[in-house]
Amino acid sequence: MPLITTQGNLGGSNPFIGEVGADVVEITQTPTITAGAYTAGDALGGLLTFANAVRAAGRGAVITKIVITDKTAQGAQLAPIDLVLFNQTFTPTADNAPFDPSNADLANSIGFIDIAATDYSDFANNAVAAKTSGLRMPFPIVLVGTSLFGQMVVRDAPTYAATDDLTIKLTIERL
Repeated sequence: MPLITTQGNLGGSNPFIGEVGADVVEITQTPTITAGAYTAGDALGGLLTFANAVRAAGRGAVITKIVITDKTAQGAQLAPIDLVLFNQTFTPTADNAPFDPSNADLANSIGFIDIAATDYSDFANNAVAAKTSGLRMPFPIVLVGTSLFGQMVVRDAPTYAATDDLTIKLTIERL
């Protein structure tokens, strides 16, 4: 009797040969945002694509950490942000317009991660927000393809100084 039994192909075409357990990746995006004021409920930047968030189409992962860096933070700017996530691509809302995904696109939403103003640490000329636990964290995902998609939404009325002020980094444990 064999010690290990399997179902399916373990030949050279198997994408998981040599992969045992989970692996961790960090995926960073720098959305192009408006240098100026936003209104609560506005889309912040456009479509975010977190490529290779899972090992293969239909596979799962867990977002274990989200970090948002703000290059020119000002105290009033550290507004809450929601990162709305989708398991496949969608038509994003235009930057600085009221966030309004279509009903068809919203059907592919897998939820959101909220970054509160209290998640930020404000420094002299910049700030960083980090979330690893609490409401909605860690955040399990299962995707249609291998990429995770999202768009940010402001929950207050921040004003940004430059179009590249924000960077979003996800730490993902791919299963």
